[in-house]
Amino acid sequence: MHRIVGLDVSGDKVRLVALESGFRGFSVLEARSVALPEGATPGERLKAALAQLPRAEDDIFAVALPGTQVASHLVTLPFTDTRRIEQVLPGEVEGAIPFDLEEVVWDHAVLSQANGRTEVLVGVVRKSVLQQALASLAEAGVDPRLVTFAPLALATPSERGMVARDGAAGGAAVAEALLDAGPDRADFCLLEGEHPVLARSLSSAGAALWESARTDPRALDRLLAPIARDLKISLRMRGKAGVMSRLLVAGELANLPGAAEKLAADLGLQVEPLALAGEAAQVAQGPGADYALALGLALRAQQPRGRLNFRKGEFAFTRDLSQVRGHLSRLAIAAAVLLALAVGLGAARVASLSKQGRDYDDALCAATRKVLGTCVTDYRQAVAALSGGQSKAAGIPRVSAADVLAELVAHLPDDARPTLEEVDLTTTAIRLRGTAESFGKLSEIITALKKDRCFGEIKQPRTERQRGTEKVVFSLDFAYTCSGEQPGGV
Repeated sequence: MHRIVGLDVSGDKVRLVALESGFRGFSVLEARSVALPEGATPGERLKAALAQLPRAEDDIFAVALPGTQVASHLVTLPFTDTRRIEQVLPGEVEGAIPFDLEEVVWDHAVLSQANGRTEVLVGVVRKSVLQQALASLAEAGVDPRLVTFAPLALATPSERGMVARDGAAGGAAVAEALLDAGPDRADFCLLEGEHPVLARSLSSAGAALWESARTDPRALDRLLAPIARDLKISLRMRGKAGVMSRLLVAGELANLPGAAEKLAADLGLQVEPLALAGEAAQVAQGPGADYALALGLALRAQQPRGRLNFRKGEFAFTRDLSQVRGHLSRLAIAAAVLLALAVGLGAARVASLSKQGRDYDDALCAATRKVLGTCVTDYRQAVAALSGGQSKAAGIPRVSAADVLAELVAHLPDDARPTLEEVDLTTTAIRLRGTAESFGKLSEIITALKKDRCFGEIKQPRTERQRGTEKVVFSLDFAYTCSGEQPGGV
């Protein structure tokens, strides 16, 4: 078993939650915080702080980028098919950001799927920002497997049932909000039925105002006023999202005197500090609200599949082979066994197919000898002979190009008809070049064409997005299979 460490680095403190993961689940080992000492660079300060904590060489780290460095977008798509989501999202992201896709790293997480619709949270960070963050962590000896969006990670403890309810209502129709705020961040997420439906970063004041707010009521009002305003805007973004049970506050905000009461009065909601449940509450050194983000990061790394992670492409996580050298012998033995099984299975299939081929030839020979008076084992020659292939009428096509065009137009969806600039078709092949309104409309066109059994395999089209618009120039090539002709001939 190995340790998974969620690392929450703020302006003056680093919080750490460590899990031990195995085949049967996980356990929470520790939840600790250490002040960041003075240092020349953030990497040196983090290195000095981590030196005070126990570490192992094979620790797996998970961190979050500050909300100010990540642009988040909530995208609603009118379908639930995973492959179509992967095809459409690049166009949606490119249209939403003022940069080229080559300048950024982006990833997504599916928040919900219902009534044929999918809501996707997309996080985007510039490559230069991510590179600088990874370099700072590397200076502290940390190579994180997971780099994610902090507001989304904040929802994970509630998803996994590790937040105390203390009598709060539950159920699919009940909404609950979480806010982790301090001098350097204000991360917000909204959950319905313990699943996130909204995650975003809010604005926060500087350290000076936070320090004044501890003793000055007027400073507290100035601090909380913009936070309350942004919270109201965020809650309205979901419309009538169901009964709002409470707002849980974490981080520095949970320890600020009078903050929960002031927010409760401004929002008309029950506001209380977040409290952890189970093992996390037992091992936490201090209030559980301090470790909400660190615990969420560790939990997301413990089950990383389908999670938003900026470590991809040129920034993908790699690990020294020396850490897995002990497993190589077992992997080699398993590979050899699988190879032997594959060879044996392949030989059996070849023998079976050869026997079936001989049986088919014998059956075809018997049928053609009975009908034509001669043995024919080539099915093409047999079909031509049985269809009157020797007559002059056998060369007349079954369909015309006009019939093929009519069938093509009939299968184009009414609400997604493209502008066709070039149509090149025969009775055996179709080539289209045109413009669709968007990537989504192009997907609808391809789906509609695939429903016709006469249209052959439609592969991924060549596409190019028009500058300054949502329109997409595409090119499609596929076969027409219902003419009874061979490609290239009449």
